[in-house]
Amino acid sequence: MRFNGRSLILIGTILFILQIINFFSIETITPELERAQVLASIASLIIILIGFLFKQFEPLAGEKVDLKGENKFLFDKNIPDEVIDELAWGSEAILTSTAAAAVLIHNDGVNILRRGITSSNEFNPGETCLRSIKDMKLISLANTKFYPGRDEFFNFCPDIPSILVVPINSKAFVLIGGWSPKCFTKSDEKWINNWSKKISNIFSKNNI
Repeated sequence: MRFNGRSLILIGTILFILQIINFFSIETITPELERAQVLASIASLIIILIGFLFKQFEPLAGEKVDLKGENKFLFDKNIPDEVIDELAWGSEAILTSTAAAAVLIHNDGVNILRRGITSSNEFNPGETCLRSIKDMKLISLANTKFYPGRDEFFNFCPDIPSILVVPINSKAFVLIGGWSPKCFTKSDEKWINNWSKKISNIFSKNNI
């Protein structure tokens, strides 16, 4: 059995109900028994509370979408080897250690790297991506189905169900698409955001 927030709530509820049933089935109640019942009830409630906390932090990932596109690894050959090596390592790490299906790195009007399931069309950033680099803030679209500006990402990967836009600097960003809605965790966002800062330093060092 996989223990998650829902299973903990269920276990805690069952234990609490059993405590109540046990209490009313006892013929003689002693002070020691009363204390034991109170402690057992509190323990059950604590388990239920922990379950709710787990549930709050769990990503409610949907089913994996059958994405259209080819699995590619394309990069700008004019970029210095040091930069490409870092981008290649980071993009592979994202694809293998998170629920990402596609990665695109855009810099100053040029898509310098595309990896994973991608469209054959040229991607041009729209309002969402431009807002991310303007505010220098990560933007998470947990479910693009309900996002009015989802057409912006059609040339990135058609029907991609979730997206992260992670700014690198004022003219560059990392675009990441997930296999399913709500598939990226806060930990994913944190380390990808930190990696983008490393890329920013490498770009500055290489005058990119």
